[in-house]
Amino acid sequence: MPFAVEDVFDLVADVERYPEFVPGWVTARIIARSENAYGTEQTVRMRFMRQHFRTLTTLHPFEAIDITANQAPFRRLTILWRFRRQETGSFISLDFLCEMRSRTLQALLCRFGPDDVEAMIAAFERRARETLPSRA
Repeated sequence: MPFAVEDVFDLVADVERYPEFVPGWVTARIIARSENAYGTEQTVRMRFMRQHFRTLTTLHPFEAIDITANQAPFRRLTILWRFRRQETGSFISLDFLCEMRSRTLQALLCRFGPDDVEAMIAAFERRARETLPSRA
C-alpha cells in the first residue's frame, strides 16, 4: 500500500472507528487499556445474526497487532496483522483463525467467513485511500 506504516498501523489499531467503515461492525468500545494493549467489547452482524464478544488487542508499534479471544461465542479467535516498511509505502499481512463454540456458528463461519474477511480487508484499503496521505 502506498502509505506510511505508522499511518496504516494507527488505522488498524483504532478499533472504535471500525463501525464507521467495516461491513457488519455494529459497535466497538475499549473497556480496558494498558500501555500496549486494550480490551474491547464488540458487536458484529454476520448475515442474519449479531454476535457480541470481547477481544484483547496487543500492540507492537508499527510492526504488529495481535487480537485474541477465547470466550463465547469463540473457542478461539486469533487475528494477526503484520506491517513492514517498503520503499513506496508498506506491506500489510493479515492472518485470521476463528473457531466457534457452536457447531452451527462454525458451519456458518466456514460458509461465509472467507467472503467476510475479504470484505473487511477491502474496507481497510478503501478507508486508507480515503483518509491517509499517499507516499506514491
